[in-house]
Amino acid sequence: MGLAPTGTYLAENADEYDSSLTLDYLGQPSLGVGTDRYGAYASGGASAYFSDMLGNQTLGVMVMAQGTLKDLGGQAFFTNQAKRLNWGVSGGRIPYMQGYSYYSDNPDGTISIIEQIQRIYVNQASLMGAYPFSTTRRVEGNIGVQRYSYDFEQRESVFDPYGYFIGSKVDPLPSRPAINLASASVALVGDKSNSAFTGPVSGGRFRLEVSQSMGSVNFTSLVLDVRRYFNPNKNITFAARALHFGRYGNSLETDRSVATIQPYFLGYETFIRGYAYESFQPEECAASAAETNAAVGSCPGFDRLFGNRIGVANLEVRIPLLGTERLGLFNFSYLPTTLFAFGDVGVAVNNFDQLKFEFSRSGGQRVPVFSVGGGARVNILQFLILEVYRAYPFQRPDRGAHWGFVLSPGW
Repeated sequence: MGLAPTGTYLAENADEYDSSLTLDYLGQPSLGVGTDRYGAYASGGASAYFSDMLGNQTLGVMVMAQGTLKDLGGQAFFTNQAKRLNWGVSGGRIPYMQGYSYYSDNPDGTISIIEQIQRIYVNQASLMGAYPFSTTRRVEGNIGVQRYSYDFEQRESVFDPYGYFIGSKVDPLPSRPAINLASASVALVGDKSNSAFTGPVSGGRFRLEVSQSMGSVNFTSLVLDVRRYFNPNKNITFAARALHFGRYGNSLETDRSVATIQPYFLGYETFIRGYAYESFQPEECAASAAETNAAVGSCPGFDRLFGNRIGVANLEVRIPLLGTERLGLFNFSYLPTTLFAFGDVGVAVNNFDQLKFEFSRSGGQRVPVFSVGGGARVNILQFLILEVYRAYPFQRPDRGAHWGFVLSPGW
């Protein structure tokens, strides 16, 4: 054997592989602080991601704030994919805040602007695992604990008849008892789809999952999600999806005002378009209440979109308008755009006895709700996908066709 050529890197000169984590990148931090008549507040967030040289181990840490100091939250996760059996742990505290406001005329002639703020704190920790059978199929498992706690408060600002501010106060309101749950789930997942700029164009996906939750409320959850994409030509895709989310258990409340576990909402635009929460108008609620002899102020046409069990079916025809020479009617890769036509149908119930299989356009009965329409999905700078659509919801005759948008890739 001869000598190694000059400059050859020899194995005995190599350093041992260091699997320690190093910083990959920092998310764009943001911070805002201020004060008003209710006190101090802060908003913003920051994130950091770490991994080893081979990407086998990943660590992520996120911190966020969206109001007062009690709204601080954060999450952290760690994953290990060094072997075929992947595993990870995660934990965090996420605050959700919502509310509404109204005004009141006081007996002394002053005017009060009243805000009712509802906070939900989700504290959770979980251990997850995944074992791939092949490049397209795997089994997933998860065990964890969750705690849902609540904080309700009322903020009142008082003004004189001329609109000048007099004073304010913050009062706590009665809140719900905390919910403590332990859960375990197992899922079979398959994915042999091929995605383009705004969504899949061929292949298919599925997820079959069952989970059991125990604690303050006991119930079993099922997720059945099957999607298929047919691509007879490079510039057209036929997409179909069938989806079911269900909670099964006798301890589940059906009244949303007192339910510890809130029901699913069918009107999310990623489920069925044309029935979004913010698109409902007071006139629709009054009409559906009158048709069903419901209480004044109720909205049966909206309430039927909530249920512990929902079913969804979707059909789409997708045409890539702007893209590349290989995928797109016009070569303009700076703003990939896909046109689509759709038909959506869905139903929400708390038990299957409520379901009526009939086509009814009026009232608030638990019947399937339909919508049809079309729109476009735009990939903006490879950063986010904006969907703009115009939908005609058949079970909302008083609303008619209207526009909507959502930040989401094609399912």
